[in-house]
Amino acid sequence: MTEKYPSIKQLLGRLATLLAVSFALLFTAIFALSNHAAKLAEKSEQELLPSIHEHQRAALNLERLERMGDLVAYGGDISLIRKNALSAQVLAFQPSFDFNEATRRSVRKSYLLIKQLRVSRQRLLLMQKTDSENPEIKQLLDLEDKLQMQWHEEKQGMFELQNQIISAATRLQTESLQQISLTQKQILIVGGCGVTALLIVLASIGWQMVKHLIRPISHASHAMLAIESGQEYQLEKTRYEETSLIYHAVDRLSTTVQTLHDLATTDEMTQCYNRRHFVNLASEMLDQAQENDQPLSIVMLDIDHFKKVNDQYGHATGDTTLKYFALWLKENLPDNGHAGRLGGEEFALLLPGLSESEATDLSETIRKSIASQSQDCADIPGITVSMGVKGRVGKQDAIDGLLSKADKALYLAKACGRNQVISYSTLKSDQVVTDDYRRSPVSSVS
Repeated sequence: MTEKYPSIKQLLGRLATLLAVSFALLFTAIFALSNHAAKLAEKSEQELLPSIHEHQRAALNLERLERMGDLVAYGGDISLIRKNALSAQVLAFQPSFDFNEATRRSVRKSYLLIKQLRVSRQRLLLMQKTDSENPEIKQLLDLEDKLQMQWHEEKQGMFELQNQIISAATRLQTESLQQISLTQKQILIVGGCGVTALLIVLASIGWQMVKHLIRPISHASHAMLAIESGQEYQLEKTRYEETSLIYHAVDRLSTTVQTLHDLATTDEMTQCYNRRHFVNLASEMLDQAQENDQPLSIVMLDIDHFKKVNDQYGHATGDTTLKYFALWLKENLPDNGHAGRLGGEEFALLLPGLSESEATDLSETIRKSIASQSQDCADIPGITVSMGVKGRVGKQDAIDGLLSKADKALYLAKACGRNQVISYSTLKSDQVVTDDYRRSPVSSVS
């Protein structure tokens, strides 16, 4: 009987209800706060708050005007200087400075100096860019130094004016502090309670979402990454229907991916790696061996006179022979060794960690084992194998080169009588191997 799970839709419905109630409570609190704020605003509207706000805005705009002036006086980009000068103009003519005539005149005076700085700075930068040898540059530099000194003095005056404005605003604010202190306490209490309650509700909703939705989806994502990399994965039991369906889909995907991987990388008859996967794996392991300066060897194998097996005993016996051959081959491999079928009766071994000499000794053991086991097997005729061995020498080695040289050693083994192992390092030169094999009367026989 299929196990029934509750739906995440039900969970989301409950969470939505909880959230709606929380927002209703918060709205009630906000409405209460709004009433308090409205009463306070109505009481202070005709008194001190407007004046405090004007002073605060004036102080803030004065600080911005000073920053814009610095950017104009010391800027290095003409377009930015123009932009900042325009911003300074906008700030200088803000209504916030009109509460006091002396303040307004002082701010206008500062802007005029910024305007002079802009003109001087733009001309200097433009002249330096287009005509660096112009003698007027020195005059402009002197003028700019003079204006910058004036601007430095002007900034001191602006700083003092800003302090005066802030002090006046502080005095006004102190006068209204007693009027709003009680309302502030009420706002803090009600707002704090509302925010705390909302945070608790949101935290509860977040935890439910993480526990029953985000975490299962994250586990499924990690499982899919493990499937992609060929690693094991484990999915915990889930509580809801939707996540359970996701987990079942991941399990089915794992089975499908494994099947496709086997079909893509393995020779169906012998269960050895196919040529493409074997060459890719050999290339990766060669890179690792070169990076860690570790030995690695390639062995090429070919069943002797395999064509005669097919001709005399039939292709069914030939297929059985290949299966037994692959089985005996893998039985003699070390744990980190790999076997691949490159085509027909031609196989290859990948032996990381083994030098060419060690791989030659192992190959000799495999050769004797296959000859002995095939003689004792009633299902196939006795077979022998010829083998060529090539080990990694240095970082200049490439996998194609190793396979080619191991193949040449294999060809020489077949040309010299078969049923033997030849190491590439024992050969005199590539040309000798090629010529011997081409001249051999048995080179065309499998």
